[in-house]
Amino acid sequence: MKATRAAILAALVLAAACPGTAAAAPTDASAGLFAAPQPPPTARAVTAALSQVGASYAMGAASPGAFDCSGLTMWALARAGISAPHSSYAQYAMGDGVARSDIRRGDLVFFDSFGAGASHVGIATSPTTAVSATSHGVMTHPIFDAYWGGHYVGARRVG
Repeated sequence: MKATRAAILAALVLAAACPGTAAAAPTDASAGLFAAPQPPPTARAVTAALSQVGASYAMGAASPGAFDCSGLTMWALARAGISAPHSSYAQYAMGDGVARSDIRRGDLVFFDSFGAGASHVGIATSPTTAVSATSHGVMTHPIFDAYWGGHYVGARRVG
């Protein structure tokens, strides 16, 4: 009983020090074990997309070495166990809308750079940067600079 009480007390102290983390949830209080915080599934998608920086652009492509914009996001999200269609417009219907001021790593960001509406999609790597397959290939770029910011349509949180 003393070990369990100590484990619970340790969990409470940790929860107070790190509110909102999974680390505060004991997996086996009697043994004093705690669950490590897990990154959201979209973190794997960001890593996958970034691994393709420098890959070529090809209309309709969705495999390592060549991508179009929705092909890159579809491929990267699949690495995170998230199914997505091969269309920026259809991806814009996924998940939940995100305010411009609340964009975080892993959110899908949409632009009207290839036609009206959500004609281009990328994955946010931070609140202000994204990775996407552009006509110049897969690259990282700002979300809100003069070009991309002028074409910004919205963001969606998936997974």
